Amino acid sequence: MRSRQVSVVALVAVAGVLSGSVAAFAQSAAPASADVAVEVPPSGVAPFPPEPPKFFSPAEAAAANAALQSEKPAEAATPVTPAEPPKAAVATPAEPAKTEPQKAEAAPAPAPKLQFALAAEIGERIKKDRATTAAEREDRDALTKVYAARNGEPMWVDERGLTARALAMMNDISAADAYGLNPAAFKLPTLAPGAGGSRDELADADVTLSSAALKYARHARGGRLEPASLSKNFDRVPQVYAPESVLNELASAEKPGLYLRELNPRHPEFERLRLKYLAVKSGQHVIEPPAAAPPARETGKGKSAKKQGTVPAPQPMSREKLERKLLANMEMWRWMPDDLGSYHIKNNIPEFLTRMYRDGKLVHMERIVVGKPENQTAIFSDAMELVVFKPFWNVPESIKWKELQPQLSRSPDALSRAGLRAAYNGKPIDPATIDWSTADMRALHIFQPPGSGNALGQVKFLFPNKHDIYMHDTPTKHLFNNASRAYSHGCMRVRDPMRFAELLLGYDKGWDMGRIQQLANAGPENNEIRLSKKVPIHVTYFTATVDEDGTLKTFNDIYNHESKIHLGLEGKAHLIQQPREEKYQPAARGQVRFVEKGWGGGGGSSNGFENWMKNVFNF
Repeated sequence: MRSRQVSVVALVAVAGVLSGSVAAFAQSAAPASADVAVEVPPSGVAPFPPEPPKFFSPAEAAAANAALQSEKPAEAATPVTPAEPPKAAVATPAEPAKTEPQKAEAAPAPAPKLQFALAAEIGERIKKDRATTAAEREDRDALTKVYAARNGEPMWVDERGLTARALAMMNDISAADAYGLNPAAFKLPTLAPGAGGSRDELADADVTLSSAALKYARHARGGRLEPASLSKNFDRVPQVYAPESVLNELASAEKPGLYLRELNPRHPEFERLRLKYLAVKSGQHVIEPPAAAPPARETGKGKSAKKQGTVPAPQPMSREKLERKLLANMEMWRWMPDDLGSYHIKNNIPEFLTRMYRDGKLVHMERIVVGKPENQTAIFSDAMELVVFKPFWNVPESIKWKELQPQLSRSPDALSRAGLRAAYNGKPIDPATIDWSTADMRALHIFQPPGSGNALGQVKFLFPNKHDIYMHDTPTKHLFNNASRAYSHGCMRVRDPMRFAELLLGYDKGWDMGRIQQLANAGPENNEIRLSKKVPIHVTYFTATVDEDGTLKTFNDIYNHESKIHLGLEGKAHLIQQPREEKYQPAARGQVRFVEKGWGGGGGSSNGFENWMKNVFNF
C-alpha cells in the first residue's frame, strides 16, 4: 500500500514539473504585455509589436506567415496534461502534492503571433536593382543595411498590401511637380491598395517605394546633377543627406510624405519662386517686367560717354520660357547652404548688386561690377575674413601670362609707366632689363603699389578662395552708371566701399566712419584688419527673384547658365561644350633672362600696352 502511494506521489510530482515547464514556455513566447502603448496606424491595421522581430530564414518565414494567415495556435504549443491522481491520495490532508495538478487544468496559452516579415524576398528584390551611378549604389547599400537591421520587416506593406502611410507618401511623391521636381523620375509601386499580393509582390512594392523616397530626397536636396559638371564656375556641392539616415527618418516619421516635402529648400526666396512657378503653370496672369538690357560698350569717361552699338528693346517672355527660368532658379536654391548666416552678404551677379542682411532683414544694398562673360565671376559661398586698406594689387597669374607678357614682349619699358613694378626672388628689378619674350612669368612678382591710380582703390575685402576672387574699390567709378556692369576679370568692384567697410567693421569692432576714413587716408600701406567674426558671403546667380509683395523680377542670363542647368536636369550635361583650359607653357621653366637696359624687345611702341591697361581697368 505504501509503495502504491509513493508511485502516485511521484506521478503527481512529474506532472507538476511538466506543467510548470509548459507554463514557463507559454509565458516566454507570449506577445508583449497589453500595457505597452503601441501607436495604431490610420488604416486601422493592427500595429507591429514594439520589440524587433526575430530574423527568420526563408523556411521559417513561410511557416510564420502561414500561421499568421490561419489565425490558429501552433500545435507544438499544446501542454502535456498529467494523469489524474487516485482518490486516496487526494483525501490525505498532509499530501502537499494534491493541489499541483490543478495548475495544469488552466487553458493552454495561445501560440505567439509572429511579426510579418519578408527578409528573404526583400533581400532578393534589392539584389535585382541595377545601380549604374554612384548615388544609386549608395541607395542600394542603404536599403540592404536598413532592411537587415529591421530583420526583414517591411516599411510600407503588411499582409494585406500597402499601408495608409505608404499611400499618403505616394500621393506626395506624385505631386513632386509642385516643388519643381519631375514626378516621372520616381517609380512607384503598382500594387493595388488593399489587394494584398504574393510575398514577392509585397517585397517588390516595399523596396520600390523606399527607392522612390530615397530618389525624391536626393532630388529635393539638389542631387539631380553635379553643378560643377555644368560649368567650372559653379563651385557648389548640394547638401544631400545620407540615404541610410533618410530611410531611418522615414521609418519613424508619423507623416513620411511631409518629411520628404520639407527636404526642399526652406528659404523664403525659394518658396516665393515656387508659388510664382505654380501660378504661371496654372495659367494665371503674371506681371513680368522686361529683362534688363545687355551691356553696351562705351568710349570716353563719365556720364557723357557715348554708347556704341544698338541695344534691342527687351521683349516679354513666353509662359514656357518663364516656367523654365523659374525652374532653373529654384534648382540653384537647392545648392545653397541651409543656413545663410544671421549676418551675411549676398552678391547676385546677374543683378549687379551686393546686399547685406542681419537677422533676416536687408540692411544695405549697393551696385557692383562683375566679371565679363569671358572672365566670369565664380558662383560659390565662403566667409569674409579681412579688410585691407591702401592695398597692393598683385597681378593674377592668368593675367600675367595671358595678357601682360605679350604686351611686355613688344614694349618692356611700358610696365613702369603704367604704375606697375616687378620683383624677382623678393628683390625689385628694372622691367627694362628682362627678356619678357622668354621669361617664365610665374617666377616674377608683378604688382601695383597703393596710390590714386591703384586698380583696387582704397580698400579690398578678402574671403580667401581657390578662385582668387574678392571685392574691392575702383578708380573707374563711371562704370556704375551703366545698367549692365560686367566689366571685370572676375573680382567684384563696389561703388561705395567706405560704407561697405563701415558696416563690416562696425558690426565686428564697433568702428564708425571717422575711424574708417582715418585708416583709408592716413593709415599704413597694405593694412590688414582681420574680422573677429567671419561673415558668410554668397556669390549667387539668380536670374529671377520674387519680392515679399509678390513682385517678380527677372535679369539677363549674362553667362548663359540657365540653358546649362536645364541640360543637366534633362540628363544631358555631357552635351555642354566646356571651354578649353589654357595651360601656360613658358620657354623654360623658371627662366628669367636678363638683358642690357634699353633693349627694345623688337622696337614696339608702348601704345599697345597702354591700350591694354585701359581695357583691363576700363580707364
